[in-house]
Amino acid sequence: MGGMARRYEVIVVGAGPAGSAAAALFAEQGRRVLVLDKARFPRPKPCAEYISPGGVNILDRLGALERIERTGQRRWLRGMQVRSPSGACHLVQYLDTQNRQSRGLSVSRLVLDLALVESAQAQGAEIRQGVRACGVWKQDGRVRGVVLSQAGERLEADLVVGADGLHSAVAHSLGLHYRPLWPRRLGLIAHFAGVTWPEDYGQMLLGQRGYVGAAPLDDDGLLTIGLVRRMPGGRLGSPAAALEVGLADHPDLARRLSRGRNLGGVMGIGPLACGAQKVAGPGFALLGDAAGFFDPFTGEGIFRALRGAELLAAHLETYARARQRTFGPKQRLVALIQIMVQTPRLMDFAIDRLRTRATVAKELGNVLGDLQPARLDLIWRLIGP
Repeated sequence: MGGMARRYEVIVVGAGPAGSAAAALFAEQGRRVLVLDKARFPRPKPCAEYISPGGVNILDRLGALERIERTGQRRWLRGMQVRSPSGACHLVQYLDTQNRQSRGLSVSRLVLDLALVESAQAQGAEIRQGVRACGVWKQDGRVRGVVLSQAGERLEADLVVGADGLHSAVAHSLGLHYRPLWPRRLGLIAHFAGVTWPEDYGQMLLGQRGYVGAAPLDDDGLLTIGLVRRMPGGRLGSPAAALEVGLADHPDLARRLSRGRNLGGVMGIGPLACGAQKVAGPGFALLGDAAGFFDPFTGEGIFRALRGAELLAAHLETYARARQRTFGPKQRLVALIQIMVQTPRLMDFAIDRLRTRATVAKELGNVLGDLQPARLDLIWRLIGP
């Protein structure tokens, strides 16, 4: 590694939702902040492109929601309809403590990420696009900065934030990244134009091969489709062919899509699940998917990215504990929901119970909408006697 290190108080690797939110918050505190991202914005990103009501509230606090609204390229949703392989349905809605309707937001990552980058810049953060950080450098047992791919240039910081996604270079360079044995899944994302979607909710459709999420991204017929399926034992074949096979379980949706057009092929990412042995240590912290990702079915990925940034900025010395306290209960609940997702009869039973247990249905909607903390006994109150 050559050259004298250039110094910042905080260097954030990755300018997605987690990284840009953290940069905005640290810059607001008066810190000298640098954000590095290998991409140039706006850019597409494989993602369900859905933000829970709790995440929307954070976007508002960051000043990014106003930027998104000005584009007009978003769609407000009052909930998500879940449909089992047998056709049983339940609309998960978001209601606050006064039974007032809360809304989630469906928005392209082209729009969302640019709005957050601009919010970080507005607070004074420096953004360097098209710059790849290949890892961190350490001294005396502490992370002291990052190493850039270009000629091994070093940058120095009091804190390095790894917010660089599922394949985090920061987590890898620290030896913290691992792949869980379960669940082993991949995701396929496509965008369609010219698709009529009058409903004010998205859909999560369970099938024999996995599940499909669908949601409108604007009021003009733009739709995002996400297929999540088990990792194949052999070769997957083309992503487009795999998406077509997955949609065969959902003929109603396939017919809708046939009236539109695929805008840019199919993006793939996987394996989806990843973990980090720890999320913070001397001179570093991990955020967003770099800190661990389980499965997108319950749609809290962007919320966790944004809320994690708030926790880091507010609880720098106790970030790991604050994160576990905030996300741990819902993470355990999500693991139980995953068992139900993979057991069609149990999912049918749960959907039937939701129709008759209004209090439980409301609480589940608010937990999944990140409007209230999760309680583990929620599943028992749903499926128990």
